[in-house]
Amino acid sequence: MQEHDMSWVRTEMTLAQPAPSSERGLTAWIRKNLIATTGDAILTIVGIALVAMILPQIVNWAFINAQWIGPDRSVCATVAQGGIQPDGWTGACWAFVNAKFGQFMFGTYPVEERWRPIVVAILFVALLVPLLIPRVPRKGLNAILLFLALPVVAFVLLVGGMFGLPHVETSRWGGLLVTLS
Repeated sequence: MQEHDMSWVRTEMTLAQPAPSSERGLTAWIRKNLIATTGDAILTIVGIALVAMILPQIVNWAFINAQWIGPDRSVCATVAQGGIQPDGWTGACWAFVNAKFGQFMFGTYPVEERWRPIVVAILFVALLVPLLIPRVPRKGLNAILLFLALPVVAFVLLVGGMFGLPHVETSRWGGLLVTLS
């Protein structure tokens, strides 16, 4: 038996063609990522069923049954707890969050000095964002400012006692903004 070694080389380029419609778009993504195998399809159906069962309850608790207005947590208490809501009531207490927002953000940091952690947070974001954007130049300088200069500036601003800033004990620091600063 004779073997033939045949080869073929294209001598001119053809125009680029778009991918077949079955290989692009939302339908192709769903087919490839959500229902590619029987196991994928079962997991997708179970996941959709779980979301369909849980999401309405979360929306109901967080938004529909939520207590939005009030001076404090007392508007969210049930009658058995000495409040105004019917017994068995459940819902988010956004009135409490609104009343205590300053404490959540700053802890017991003095109200008149809360501008200091805000400035530190703004400086942090202003120095971090350029490091995360690939095309921004001078990343070395930015990194030095973020990792070496900002901690010193943050300490001076948050502690105070220098440059005419009142001293704030570290025991008064807290809250989300001060913790992240």
